[in-house]
Amino acid sequence: MTNNSIGTSLYIATAAPATNDKAGYEALTWVQVNGLIQGFQFGISHAMIDIPDLLTGFTTAVKGAATGTDSQAQFRQVPSDTGQGTVLAQANDNDGIVSIKMGVGSGTGGALAEGDPVVYAQGVLHSYLPNQPTTTSFEGFSASFRTNDFAVIDVEPAA
Repeated sequence: MTNNSIGTSLYIATAAPATNDKAGYEALTWVQVNGLIQGFQFGISHAMIDIPDLLTGFTTAVKGAATGTDSQAQFRQVPSDTGQGTVLAQANDNDGIVSIKMGVGSGTGGALAEGDPVVYAQGVLHSYLPNQPTTTSFEGFSASFRTNDFAVIDVEPAA
């Protein structure tokens, strides 16, 4: 049976890890970003290199360099939330280098607990965009994130 994404939480750190593994990420200081509506999508895409062959008349493809995905997360506004303040500051910063951790928690109030699956990613946070005020909108914002390395899928460590 397929699970839904209810209970997903997002954490942000204002640096890239020293190493792109669980130990590198867990050495960072994490702040939860509350009000998450839609999380980031982590992944890569590859350039495709076409190699034509005049004899066969067929062009073969080989995989080229990888590029991190650029995705957008959406948040409802939570006044005085430290995590949301960090998102705003880093998205508007000149370099915007951050690490992101997302997971579905099994702890009290949905908190991440030891053994919960998590995904870590590092990259650039950019393009903070407040929601457009309308008669049917809510206060909130979106921000975009482009990964700069392969995502790391692991589990939440012991506290």
